[in-house]
Amino acid sequence: MRPDPGLVVEERPTVYRPAEDSYLLLGAVWVSPGGRFLEVGAGTGLLALHAARITDAVATDANPDAVRLVRENSRRNRLRVDVVLTDLMAGLRGPFDVVAFNPPYLEGRPDDDLERAWAGGASGSEVTMRFLADLPRVLAPGGRAYLLLSHANASARALAESTFHVRDLASKALFFETLDVLELSDRLE
Repeated sequence: MRPDPGLVVEERPTVYRPAEDSYLLLGAVWVSPGGRFLEVGAGTGLLALHAARITDAVATDANPDAVRLVRENSRRNRLRVDVVLTDLMAGLRGPFDVVAFNPPYLEGRPDDDLERAWAGGASGSEVTMRFLADLPRVLAPGGRAYLLLSHANASARALAESTFHVRDLASKALFFETLDVLELSDRLE
């Protein structure tokens, strides 16, 4: 999806703000009318808001401030986004045609809701591994998931490649890491 400069995406200090990784993922995601879109760990709801211009959109986050902010951003932009306070996809019913996730991918344990947006556990891949394990439950047959990973997330990438058909869609070198956007689909496709 292309960034829409007409969308108003408000931010809060307690919610991960869209950054280079967010826009890298946004640029790689493709949605079409008539499908169901899910943004996991939505933060401000950047991807869900863009998707809601095209199709039905759902956003999740474990941070209550993020959930409130996505709801406010959707009202502000006169878009419908169903927002759910949950850990990753817990309790959601699929299927979703497109799922997008910009996971916490840095090493470390979070001390608060904001740090949960970047601290992905001891290896940096723990949250992503849980997402990948649950993804088949919510992904529609023929559906696609878009996942942003750091090159440091080798174990998460290995799990993705052993479970899904993986295509590299985009890559960006930052001063301390290289990020990739992966498209995941059923291995039989």
